[in-house]
Amino acid sequence: MKYVKKTPRIPIKFINADTNEILFEIKDRTWMTMNELFADGIATAVMEQELKGKKLPKNLLILGVGEYELK
Repeated sequence: MKYVKKTPRIPIKFINADTNEILFEIKDRTWMTMNELFADGIATAVMEQELKGKKLPKNLLILGVGEYELK
């Protein structure tokens, strides 16, 4: 018996950490490439691109979610 990932693809959610509002989601990332989004420079660039012209949140939470099934 062990937990197995249902898929190698995971969603990455960008969340306003002060309000818990989900700002946007990047789907279809792999376990290997999700670390790119956690780098300071990439996180800044993605936020500026996705929320162009909008006020950026002071505190940002980036969350990767993996789903496992017990086999």
